Amino acid sequence: MSIRTQCLASVSILCASMFAVSAAHAQESEPSGDDAIVVWGTQVVADGLALGEEDISIRQADHLSDLLRPIPGVDVGGTHSVNTRINFRGLDDRDLNVYIDGALQTNYIYHHIGNLLINPDILRSAEIQLGTNSVTHGGLGGAIRFDTLDAADVLREGRNIGGRIAGGWASNELWSGSATLYGQAGGLDLLAYYNRVDRGNFEDGSGRATIGSDGVTQNALVKARYNFSDEHSIRASYDRYWDKGDYTQRPDMGVLTNAAITGDILLPTEYTRETLNFGYDGDFGDALDVSLTVYTNDLKLYRDESNPGIPRGILTDRQVTADNWGANLLAQSRLSTGGLDHSFNYGFEYFDQTFDYVSDVTGGAPSQGQESESLAFFVEDDIWLADGVVNIRPGIRYNTHSVDYLTSGQGDKWDKLTWGLAGGVEPVDGLRIFASYTTLFRGPELAEPFGGNAVVKIINPDLQPETGDNFEAGAELRQPFDGGAFGLTARFFETTIDDYIGEVPSGTVAGAVWDANLGTAKIDGFELGANLRTSNFDAFAGFSSSELDASRLTNADLTESLREIGDKLSGELVWNSDNSAIQIGTNIQHTFDQTTAAGDNKPAYTVVNLSGRWENALAIEGMSLTAGVDNLFDETYTSHASRSGNTFHPVFGPLVLNDVEPGRNFKLTAAFRF
Repeated sequence: MSIRTQCLASVSILCASMFAVSAAHAQESEPSGDDAIVVWGTQVVADGLALGEEDISIRQADHLSDLLRPIPGVDVGGTHSVNTRINFRGLDDRDLNVYIDGALQTNYIYHHIGNLLINPDILRSAEIQLGTNSVTHGGLGGAIRFDTLDAADVLREGRNIGGRIAGGWASNELWSGSATLYGQAGGLDLLAYYNRVDRGNFEDGSGRATIGSDGVTQNALVKARYNFSDEHSIRASYDRYWDKGDYTQRPDMGVLTNAAITGDILLPTEYTRETLNFGYDGDFGDALDVSLTVYTNDLKLYRDESNPGIPRGILTDRQVTADNWGANLLAQSRLSTGGLDHSFNYGFEYFDQTFDYVSDVTGGAPSQGQESESLAFFVEDDIWLADGVVNIRPGIRYNTHSVDYLTSGQGDKWDKLTWGLAGGVEPVDGLRIFASYTTLFRGPELAEPFGGNAVVKIINPDLQPETGDNFEAGAELRQPFDGGAFGLTARFFETTIDDYIGEVPSGTVAGAVWDANLGTAKIDGFELGANLRTSNFDAFAGFSSSELDASRLTNADLTESLREIGDKLSGELVWNSDNSAIQIGTNIQHTFDQTTAAGDNKPAYTVVNLSGRWENALAIEGMSLTAGVDNLFDETYTSHASRSGNTFHPVFGPLVLNDVEPGRNFKLTAAFRF
């Protein structure tokens, strides 16, 4: 019996017994009025599955993996604070569109760190779109939209001002604290937030301590919204995230590799993100519902590499700045004609990115510059007929993308019209069968700036943009019953990426590199999920499987660019007391062993987490105590979305790359809200 067949049998049993995690809308069971419990947490929604903020809040998330790993088809790689890598079905965030409050986070700064700086503590929601099944976003593998909390989300009913202070401790080397003030006056909504996390060198399940994880992460956020009326509002925010510490040269690799190459040498490092965000939301009825966001999103990576003991070191301090700005507009117009109901979704996305790299900050080396620009217009018509039983959703998108290597004076531009067609039918109440087909487009990335590649990169005149298609089909069942609700989802997908782009030696100029089309990559698989919600229990079970076909790829670095996450079985069960004051939950994830397209083996692992929360603890109104233990059985494991495996380096010899996750970790958080 194959692994997939075994997994399907396991999931069938799980779905029948409904063992597992939280459903959406858990708030419906809360008491009303001034005594209502307002939860500080994140709701995660993914293609028909929803994990409520009450249930996720007891996980005490200090890493995105705490929020996203239960979702079928999703993993998060990286254990270091500067190395977070979201992965959908084997494609990481370089092939996804990731947004924070509408600001696109596209960055590829350095292959040994992540491209995202996100604080999970302040997130209100994470909306996941696995796969590109709509023309409203341009990711190859999907999109994820993070939204941060507003004052309206956390104010107690009947109050116009409030605050929260919180402190957290984790036995595996972590302390955290945060302070928040928020309020409303007239149409004005204000929130000010500060968070600090102090990390040490954690131990893995084998008792081995990592090196170079000791640092401090801070996040400051100020948000304001002014509501002219119930239909019109403007918003603005300032978000600063900064990470500072003495870190290893290769934070994406495990302790064995870093110790083998650099010993105990650590590098002073600063990695920051600064975002300014402005927007307008307007509802003009069926004729127009519009949301406009304009933002700047700037990143800076600084590292002191002047230590002469670094093998093959450059003996300088160096820095990259990424100056990003963009705008996006999403509008909707609804109308009925000829017995059909139409919902037109249309708008545009614009993104401009400039990288500047200085190889010797102290020595005043010249800057190496490069710039890219992307613009897309899209329109999609969601058509409903047969009294809402059938819907059809055609859409088109025009994409244009350009790159300019300012140092070498070379540049090029690509454009393409893509389209999509989706539809569904609801043969009986609560059951929906759906399918979609969407064509893809992705222009080439800029040269990796922190490696100084901009000075040696040239344009390949024969380069084509990445294209391809994504096909999905499945079914959803949603059935309420007295005191609860029940749901099942099943989804099959096949994603094909043609003209896959990779950086290779140009072969035309000595030392020069360029982007080349390396062939076709195909990923196929499926996701299954089951939800059960009653007055006291939230349960969820999920299974996902994905497989990469790289037989038509040549010269591609599969370890770096396509991290296969394989097959995963996850489940969660949360019990809520009648008054929602006490919650107790368990989360289990089993990841099956995976033989990659490159022939490497990623071992299987099982992780069990326990958690619970007590609201109005010790008879103190507004006090909450949350406790739990991650990795209960002290498993030694490496996420399949992280760097893993063995390699042989021509200079440093055999290396073990595994970025091993923390071992058993007891957590405690105390918070007081007023």
